[in-house]
Amino acid sequence: MTLPADFDLKERVRTAVDIVDVIGATTELRPQGRHFVARCPWHDDRRPSMTVNQERQTWKCWPCDIGGDVFAFVMQRDGVDFPTAVRTLAELAGIPVEEFRRGKTSRPGDADDKTTLLNAMQLVSDAYFHELEQGTSPDARLARDYLKSRGINEESRIRYRIGFAPDSWNFAVDLLHKHGFSGEVAHAAGVASPRRSGTGYVDMFRGRLMFPIHDLQRRPIALGGRLIPSIAERQSDHPGGKYINGRETLLFRKSQQLYGLEVAREAIRRGGQALVMEGYTDVVLSRQEGIEPVVAVLGTALGQDHIRILKRLAQRVVLVLDGDEAGQTRADEVLELFVQADVDLRVLTLPSGQDPADFVSANGRESFEQLVREAPDALDHKLARLTTGVDQVRDTHAVTQAVDTMLGILARAPDGLKTDQMLVRMARLFDLKTERLEKRLEHFRSEEARRRSMKLPTTTQPSPGRRVTNLGAGPRESLVDPNAALAEASESSEDTSREVIRSNPAATNRSRTAYAEPKLPPLVGMERDLFEALVENPELAATAIEAIDPDWFQTSTAKMLLSAYQDLELDGHPLDADSVMLLVENQQLKNQIVTLQERISRRTNQLPQGPDERYAAIMSRYRELAFSVEKSRQIEQLASAELTEDVEMAMLQALIEAERSRHGIKPSSQ
Repeated sequence: MTLPADFDLKERVRTAVDIVDVIGATTELRPQGRHFVARCPWHDDRRPSMTVNQERQTWKCWPCDIGGDVFAFVMQRDGVDFPTAVRTLAELAGIPVEEFRRGKTSRPGDADDKTTLLNAMQLVSDAYFHELEQGTSPDARLARDYLKSRGINEESRIRYRIGFAPDSWNFAVDLLHKHGFSGEVAHAAGVASPRRSGTGYVDMFRGRLMFPIHDLQRRPIALGGRLIPSIAERQSDHPGGKYINGRETLLFRKSQQLYGLEVAREAIRRGGQALVMEGYTDVVLSRQEGIEPVVAVLGTALGQDHIRILKRLAQRVVLVLDGDEAGQTRADEVLELFVQADVDLRVLTLPSGQDPADFVSANGRESFEQLVREAPDALDHKLARLTTGVDQVRDTHAVTQAVDTMLGILARAPDGLKTDQMLVRMARLFDLKTERLEKRLEHFRSEEARRRSMKLPTTTQPSPGRRVTNLGAGPRESLVDPNAALAEASESSEDTSREVIRSNPAATNRSRTAYAEPKLPPLVGMERDLFEALVENPELAATAIEAIDPDWFQTSTAKMLLSAYQDLELDGHPLDADSVMLLVENQQLKNQIVTLQERISRRTNQLPQGPDERYAAIMSRYRELAFSVEKSRQIEQLASAELTEDVEMAMLQALIEAERSRHGIKPSSQ
């Protein structure tokens, strides 16, 4: 069995939607600690017993013993099978449904094969890393000297896998060719470009300090290159811009990646706050000074996909901007996106002429963290920008414009305390009655609702060149309000859900939907302990796949999960719980995975053994059981008196030697 042809597409769909938005469209959610809770729609739930984990993008109702990922929720809510749930969410995310009908035509080695591109990118990234670390050329020494002059130490170089691309037209192309990768693969991976004249490909990066961009599985998926002045000076052709960001490929979309997120993820989750900067070195040097929850955009403005990713990890996002006019403009451009997503956005403006790396190096961690703590709410920042230099008594036109601009932004925000507080502040600042502002706000909300229903462009004018994208739609241009599309699709989903409930009243009680799957037994005992260890430490899974005999398992549930791990390994995907849940389409299997995750996260006491030790003990017990079964079978054969004397003696000798080996006794001499 191989992976479904649409595995990568399913991954796109899952990444493009937020489970909180999907569940919240039909079920009232409220925050509880780091997660959300709701009254389960499938049983008489007087106290919220359904938990939604935004970080893992999972949900679980313990009384019903149902749960899973966002696909499982749509299956449960709408009473549909897995393909229908995927299509529903694809439409919600703006991903063409037609893509599901295309079979996988790429093969290993093809330029459109994701695994091939990942392997090629890993090879080049490692080569650049070792070139900076061990290269003996004069240029490699210049690169090391430049890295040192920027204040980046050895620990940071290793942490972020910083490398050096030699000043050569064909270093990467030749390296890949030597390992069996074509020039087309080099181009598709983003490390080479077609020759301007003739055929073939040349390296995209030459004589630059290299910053690999990793996904959350720490796999390099793109590269960014920083010009080294002493090398650039002697290049006869135009050396290019200071930074060259990798172009978008099958592996890499700028709108969906943040530099350093794989390093900062745990710190962001732990502290509930993410600091978003503008450059690679800002991130590297800040982390070097002990400021951990730092990421950077990749040659593009913050967009909805970035916000969705950050929202899953943090309650607060601090936008760290250079203290120039361009930085302030960038804050204005993303404000409305954060307001719509109901994310706590703060804006930290550094002293003029300084970027984060300069400030941290000059002033240290404590001064920077103090600025972070004092960073104003983005709405306050915007209001201050609108009223700077405005005579609020005499300049009636400017005041009116400022009020209407703020109310236009608030009209697109979810109604709540934040909006109420902002209205109170505006009333005090402009000496207006709160009731008057509320009435004006309702006017803007009505206009916004009308535009959404008619799919008209928003009246809030975006800055020149600003990109407005549909939810999860990637880099394409669109003037359609993404929240309107989300609301429209959510209403459609809600209607479908109501129709399912009306046609099947029993669906309101327990886990009964129009689409019924065969009942799977739950994981218990050693099977549960084994897969819990694999979920807790995915690195064990590769070993387990080779070592486990499926006949050891008693339940079909365990055998199906093992098969899923085997399929992922065969196709080169990570062996973590997210990948397993994405692969399996059975709702009950998804629930088993979430149950394992919840058991791990809900432990009140640390287990005496880690997952590695528990796995070793479980495997030992399984081998003991397997040996006992085989021993009993052979003893039965010996007792049957149907064997020849020679075969009987050989079998008896084998049993004795096996027992001696189990007890650590050396084999007897022949």
